[in-house]
Formats: sequence, structure tokens, C-alpha cells
Amino acid sequence: MRLVVRFALRAATVMLLAAVFAATGFVPLRASETVDFHLDLDTGGHRALVKAIAFTPDGNFLVSASDDKTIRVWDWRSGISLRTIRGQIGPGQEGKVFALDVSPDGATIAAAGWFGPSVGDSPPYGDVRLFDLRSGRLVSVLKGNPWVVHDVAFSPDGTRLAAAGQEGFVYLWKKDEAGAWQPETRLDGDSLRIEKVAFAAGGTRLAAVTEDYGIRLWDLADMSPVEMPDATVLEDVPVRALAVSPDGALFATGADDGQVHVWRADDGGLAETVPQRGFAVGALVFAESGRALVVSCGYRCAGRFEQSVWRFGAGEGAGYAGHDDTVWASAATPDGALVATAGGSRKEIRLWDPATGETVAELKGIGSPVMAVGVTPDGGAIAWGSDDPCPDLAACPERQSALANVMPLPAEGRFFERPRATQEVGGFLRAIHAQAGWSLVASAGEDSPVPNDVLEIRRDGATLHRIANDATNGFLHAAFTLLSDGRNLVTGGSDGTLTIHDRQTGGYVITLEDGHTGEVHAIAEAPQAGLLVTGSDDQTLKLWNLQTRRLVATFFFAGGEFIVWVPQGYYYSSPDGDALVGWHVNQGPDSEARFVRARQLKQYLFSPEIVRRALILADAEAAVRELRGVDTELDRLLARRPPEFQARVLESDASREGFVAVEITGAAGAGASVAEFAVTANDRRIDGFETRAVSGGDADRIVIEVPVQPGENEISIAGLNEFGYLTERSVKAIGRMRQTDRAAGTLFVVAIGVEDYPFLPRACGGRSCDLAFPVDDAAEFLRLVDQRTRPLYREMKTLVFANADALAETKAARETSLFANVMEPESDLILDEIEDFLAEAGPDDTTIIFVAGHGINIDEDYYFIPTDGRQREPDRWQRSSLVDWETIQRAVERAKGRRLMLVDTCHAGNSFNPRLEKDAEDARIIVFSATAANNTAAELPELGHGVFTHALLQGMKGGADPTGEGVRLLSLADFVDREVRRLTAARQAPEYYISKVDNFVVAKP
Repeated sequence: MRLVVRFALRAATVMLLAAVFAATGFVPLRASETVDFHLDLDTGGHRALVKAIAFTPDGNFLVSASDDKTIRVWDWRSGISLRTIRGQIGPGQEGKVFALDVSPDGATIAAAGWFGPSVGDSPPYGDVRLFDLRSGRLVSVLKGNPWVVHDVAFSPDGTRLAAAGQEGFVYLWKKDEAGAWQPETRLDGDSLRIEKVAFAAGGTRLAAVTEDYGIRLWDLADMSPVEMPDATVLEDVPVRALAVSPDGALFATGADDGQVHVWRADDGGLAETVPQRGFAVGALVFAESGRALVVSCGYRCAGRFEQSVWRFGAGEGAGYAGHDDTVWASAATPDGALVATAGGSRKEIRLWDPATGETVAELKGIGSPVMAVGVTPDGGAIAWGSDDPCPDLAACPERQSALANVMPLPAEGRFFERPRATQEVGGFLRAIHAQAGWSLVASAGEDSPVPNDVLEIRRDGATLHRIANDATNGFLHAAFTLLSDGRNLVTGGSDGTLTIHDRQTGGYVITLEDGHTGEVHAIAEAPQAGLLVTGSDDQTLKLWNLQTRRLVATFFFAGGEFIVWVPQGYYYSSPDGDALVGWHVNQGPDSEARFVRARQLKQYLFSPEIVRRALILADAEAAVRELRGVDTELDRLLARRPPEFQARVLESDASREGFVAVEITGAAGAGASVAEFAVTANDRRIDGFETRAVSGGDADRIVIEVPVQPGENEISIAGLNEFGYLTERSVKAIGRMRQTDRAAGTLFVVAIGVEDYPFLPRACGGRSCDLAFPVDDAAEFLRLVDQRTRPLYREMKTLVFANADALAETKAARETSLFANVMEPESDLILDEIEDFLAEAGPDDTTIIFVAGHGINIDEDYYFIPTDGRQREPDRWQRSSLVDWETIQRAVERAKGRRLMLVDTCHAGNSFNPRLEKDAEDARIIVFSATAANNTAAELPELGHGVFTHALLQGMKGGADPTGEGVRLLSLADFVDREVRRLTAARQAPEYYISKVDNFVVAKP
């Protein structure tokens, strides 16, 4: 087997933690500096029930509130979440946003919900937070309501605000002459819980619906109740939906038993009865300027999930069936032409035309709920799926959905493999509902509206115990399993709670901390490994150690992106996966929170080896201790602020030909210096960009001129502040310049081939580490580049490291003069030469690096093994004899222009380094790699090369040039992929990292 290593290059400046502490004055945090933070996903959309939505008065934006503890402001036409607003949150229920409204002037969002500690019964929970819609800043907190708030509403003139909820009172605030909100009064709803509240009749009436005692209407002139004799039919049924007509003359109510009524706002009389629905009404909204009423299914939908349209005077309309699950929030555009409904399994918001039933826009994130999980008995792999196992039922915890994706987990001598879709899911264990006479069955409690709020523990068919869930322990039993220890069971609730119970007694044992935030859909145990896997509506999988009962790691998958993280914040991810997770940092109950993305702290927290060790040990804390020692790093980092600068293209700026002007604001105030910015345009690293002064003397506003290519350029700007925070901003610009026929700048080529290891006679599995083809590969590649690529450039410069004796035997060395100044690949020479060589590359130049040889991971660090590499003793390397890859990373970082890396490697044993791979991807360094992690790169002796290098050479010679106009990057990647698969009978598949680059010519015809 060929043991060579896959390399990748680091993009941004990397500062070792100890050096940063010394340079920036990092010291242990004082007690007053401790931070309260919570790990969270941000997938671009909501991940839990959307409880309220509202349009801005101009109709341009839609605002939504969710159980995922966020408020989102959407540009609904583009489908983009422009802003995520966050307040104080905590574990469990604390921070869930149940209610919102937008002020009539469009300036303010009022939000409320469970705004207090989740545990215990000591209020207040009912503060109302007022946020500035444009900036997301918290501008005021209205106190006085002690209990959970389920709805808020502004009066039509914006001078009053109402809030109501759990206590059954409506609290009113009124604006004073200075614009400050003052408590006005409290109205008694004679109820234990008010669900919705709304102003009507031009703000002279206030309507409310309750869970336990029908509906209420008040005359706000004297705050007196308005009698509603016809409303007695609703006194014994929960009424959860309320809507007011655009003119305020009518309001509609919807009940759990499907009753829908329309009432006159002035006297409370019954105006119309809509035919009773066959489902619980989750939401109501008037549409088409009040001529229609849209009724949404909130529960007992029996697979229909439709939004029905009732037209006054015309009856039933076409309706809308775009959601695949229940809907609990709806709103109409100010002109009534479109309706927005929020729900479905992916918690999406859909805008649709009530006249035609056609979808106009979808507002959602990139993830999907995890409906199924599986795990191998030894915990070596996990599997999952997202299909609903019973779309025609309200709940079916005994049914298990299909598995559709698999990810092998790391083990000793093996790193991660990327997740893959597959139908081959044999050998995966699922939840156990019956075993050895014991069984678990979900049932409904007395007068329960749900079929699974009780879990029955049965022995030989007889019910021994009944575990009834409520608001304190998960509401219901959404998934459950017997455990292999013969003593316990695990059940998951609709709010993400995971609880272990004793099957013999039915007694409570423990609640697993750091659990899910959405309904638990699936559970599976790996008995040999003592692990538990859970999947949730919050779109994550979690892996638990059943012995310690602690969380090991959390997984998120969405298409080609993924991220795995441990509770301490260290993570491993795909190229853009770390943009999806971060830390919600509380700033106190009277201030908006901050959100720091994992990507911003990549240089500290991107640690594949810690995640790998956590999974191998089934203990994240032990993994961190093993590799980092005492760990208070995250607390230090999150106490500081990242550089929150902004960037935009100055379209009207009269820049020089071949340049665009980019304005950067906020950098100085955020602690980032323009000199520390890393700028790329498409795949080219730009250094030495020019800075122009800005008229007016604004010190926090600068303009840089960035050289660009003809056509569209994506310009990325990364700012690093004194605390090591990395913030990235991207803008797009059209490069306008005259096309010229002159060749591109200089071609810089580094070729490294090491196959002789005289000091390692038994270091590779008890055998010599000598290799067969790396020097042949490097020499032939360089010869072909000289023939086919060099003519595209003004000149070519080379730096070659290869074993002299092996090189002398190659055909390339015998037939060309390219190897006159070859250096032996020894540690000191590589360190001395490569930095100076790559520093010469300018913004118009291209650098190609070809590498073949051994490499090794030592703890979290990666080393290239030169020909003079040594070991002190078996399994212990002499680090001074190795090449610290950090040196090569920094050299490549300084190479301006385009960077391309080609590596024919075998990811065997400990030779795979994902940190370097991701840094290359993030830096837009183009990487062609022979194969994926944990796989072997094949060699066929008759080819005289590794299969990957052979395919690469054939492609550059013309095999990847179907038009005869030259070999382009993407054509070469496609050819190499097909050829490697053909030559190895699909046993080897190359991998490529080609992100946001132009499809340039690699080799001439």
C-alpha cells in the first residue's frame, strides 16, 4: 500500500493561542466578565414551531417569531432572512417567542413569550420586549405582566399595546407625550389562559380568545366588557385563533372543535357562522380586502393539512395544500392579495395567492427534521432519515421512519468519512418497543387532546405503570425505547426533553442535559458501546454516553454541508458548515443578545482531532483535557466582540480600469485594521490593495481598490481583530476592462516528491517507509506543466524537492533541463526555501503545488516528513526533524494570485489532516485530491504512476480538452474523476475543492 498524505493549505493568518494571549494581553476572566452563552444553529430559517408572523405596513418585509427563540425579518420576495433578532434566553422554555406584532409606523417589533427561567414557578416571565425593526436593537422592555405571554397587539394608531397570556389578564400600555410607554390598565379575562388578543373597530374595541372560557370583547372607552350572548357556544371549548378584518368592523374566531365564527366588533353580535371544520383551527386571517377568511389546520388534520378559504357570500374557495404539517400562524399582505402561513415539518413560511392557490414564495432554512435514527451495535456508524412515517396521523411514536443517510464515525486509526445517502442500511439498530416480555405503548390520558401524552410500561401484556407527561417534562411521549441494561427506558418529549425512567417502578431517574430544542422523533441505542443516538424536529442528531449520561456530540446535516460539535464548542465541519452554528451570547434581559458564529472563531475552535477523540472516548470533556488541558478558552473569546464591519461596492465610483472600489465601514470601531484584512477576488488572493481617503474625514469609513478580472467577481474581505475574531463579508462586482492577448503573469510551480526515508527502516507498520512513485509523479508532472501550461504565462519559475538518485532515473530528468537546481527534500532546506519562493507570487500570477510523500498528525498538529525525518523511539517522532506544515501554510498565504494544489494521496491511518483541508477550502485554494478520507489511492505498476497522477497527466495532454481550445479546470476535474473510477473499477473516487473560481485554462491545446 502506498502511504502518502493528502495536504491542504491554510487560508487565513493563524496565531497560536499562547502567542495571542501574550500579544493581546488575554488574562483569566474576572467574575464580572463571565459570559452566559448557548450553542445554537442558524440555518437561515426557523427550526421550531412558528407561533406568530406579521407583515410590515409597507408590505416589503415579513417578521416571524418561533419556539427556536429567535425573531426573523424576511425579505419575502427574495426568500432571504435579512436579520435575526435575539433576546435573553436560557435552558428549556426560557426565551421562546410566542407572540409578536409590528407597529403601524413599521419602526418597532413587540415580542413576548416565555421570558424568564424555565424551572420553577416564580415569575416574571411576561416582559414585553420592543426591538427596533431596522437595527434589531432592544429599545425598551415593558414590565408588569408576571406570566407567560401568548399574544401582543398594537392598536391601529400605534398608541396602545396589549399583551395577554397564561394568567388570563390583558395588560395595556399607552404612549405618553414623550413617546415612552406607560402602564395603563389590566383587563380581567376571567380565564386561566388567553390565547390571542387584537384591537378592532379602529382601536375602540379589544377582542380576546381563551383556552378555557370562550371569547371576550371590551369597549376601551371605559374598559367595560361588551356582552356577547351568542358566544356561549364556545365556553366549553378551547378557542385559539383570532383575526380582525382590514376595516376593523369584524373579527373571526376558531376553536379546537373546528367551529369558526365571524363577529361584529361594535356590539359583539354574531355576523356569520362558517361551516365547522374537521380539524382544530390553528390560525385565521382575512384576505382579499376582507372578502375571504383563510382557516388553517392546527391539529387533527388527518393528512390533509390544508388552508381552506371561505369567501363571504360565495362559500368555500380553492384552498391551499402546500404545507405537509400543521399551521399555527398566518398573516395577509396589507393589500390582502397574498396570504402567509407558517408551519409544516420544516417550519417554513409560505406565501400564496388565495384566489388561485399558487405558491408565490417559500421562507425556510436549509435543514430538515430528523425523523429517524439508527446506530450500529458498536457505535461505529450512525444513520438517519427525514421522511414522516405517518403523514395521515397526528402522532405515531411506535412507527419508525426509513433511514436514508449514513455517516461512519471515527475510530482508532480512522478519521471521519463524509455523510452519504444510501439505501444500504442493514445492521443499524432502532428503538426497542418490546423485548423479553416488556413493552412500551403510548396512549391518551383522560380528556387528552393528544394520543400520546401517557406512556404505558407493560409486562407480559399487563400495564404496570403509566408515565404522564405535561409541561414540566416534555408534554407528550414522541419517541421512546427500552434500554439494554434491563432496568431503564428513555422517552423524548415534544419540547426536546429526554428523560430516563426506571421500567421496574416507572420512577423518574434523570433528565439528560443539553438536549434538543424541538420534538424528539427518534431514539436508538448502541448497546456494545453504551451510546444513545437521538433525532429531533430541531434538525439535529445527538450522541449520548449512557454511562455518564452526558452529551458527547451534536450533528447537523443539510445537503452537502455538515457540522459536528462538542459541548465545549470545538467542531469539525464541511467548508461552509461552520457558518451554520454559533453562540447566542446573552447581554442581560434588557439588551439584545449577540450571535458569534463558529466560523468567526475558526482558528481556535475548529478542532477535528478533539471531536474525533470525543467520539472515540465517548467523552467530550476527557478529549478536551487530553489535547488542550484546562479549557476556559470559549469563555475568554465570547467575552470579546468580533469586528462587525460592513462592505459594499461603490457602483458610481470612477475607479481605474481593472479595479473596483469597495467601501468598508465600522472596522476601526470594531478593532480591525484595514492592514489586517485578507481580500480575495474569485480565486485570487489580493495583497497590496490601495486605500483611498474618504471625503468628510470619517475615520471609520475607508475605500479600498481591488484589482478584478473581466465579468463578475466575488470579492471576499476577512477582518481579524486583536482578539483573534475573524469576520467575513462578501460583495459582487462586475469587472470592466479591455481584453488583452498578453499572457497572464508568472507561473510558480512547487514540486515535492519524497520516496527515500533512510532513517525510517521500520516506522511504517514495521516496514521501511520508502515509496515507489512520488519522485516519478513529481518529475513527469513538472515536465508536462512546462510543455502545456508554461506557454500561457509570461514565464515559469520552479522550486523542486526530490531525492536525487530517484530523480536521475526518471525519463523527465533525462530528457529535459528542468531539474538542474533540484534540492534534496530535507527539513532545513524546505523550511528555508519555500517561504521565499512563494512570497514572489503577485496578484496576476498562478501558483501550482504538487506534493507526494509521507505526513503525520501529532496531536492536533500536522507535519510533512522530509527524507531526513526521524523517530526518537517507535511511535514517537523527533519533531525537529519534521517540517511543521504551519510554515508552508503561511508561505502559501503570502502567495498572491491563484493557488492550485494537486495531491495523489492515500488517506491511511493517521495521515489525514482535515484542518488543512478545510483551511484550503475556506481560502479558495483549488484542491485536487486522489481520494477521500480512510480510502486508499491505487497504484498500477504498468502505469508507472499513481492512478490519480496518471489520469491527471492524460487529461492535461488533451484527454480533458473536448473542444480543442485548451484544457479548462472543470473539464480536467471531470476527466480525472471518470478516469480514476474507470481504472479502479469505482474503488477509488477523487475529491475536489473548487469554490467560487473562474473556469480558467489549465493547459494549452
